[in-house]
Amino acid sequence: MLGFILGTMTGGAMGVFAMCLLISGKREDEALERCRMKPKEIIDHGVCICFVNSQGQELFRLSDGESLVQNAPNGERNVSTCHYLDAESAMIDGKKWNLLEFAKEMEKRGIMLAPMELCRVPERG
Repeated sequence: MLGFILGTMTGGAMGVFAMCLLISGKREDEALERCRMKPKEIIDHGVCICFVNSQGQELFRLSDGESLVQNAPNGERNVSTCHYLDAESAMIDGKKWNLLEFAKEMEKRGIMLAPMELCRVPERG
């Protein structure tokens, strides 16, 4: 009888563990699929944030959830996570911004913008 109870408990725990693995695996697959999207597919799916200068000319694009580097004139550097809201606005570091207004504000402060992937420092080996 004790063996039956222990077996049932162990089986239940293994079932919960397997279900957690399946759920997290599906989430990871979805994240990888978003990474593999071609730029046009990203735009078509509406998850592309188009950063512009104060005149509205495109500088670069970020996918939803990617990071933006802001370099201030005094050498201070800030990395912000960006989330797509709509074609004209994004959530940047937790604050909703109109992208043109954001560009004007950053230019007024003298802050240079760049996508994080272009700003990575190569590791020394």
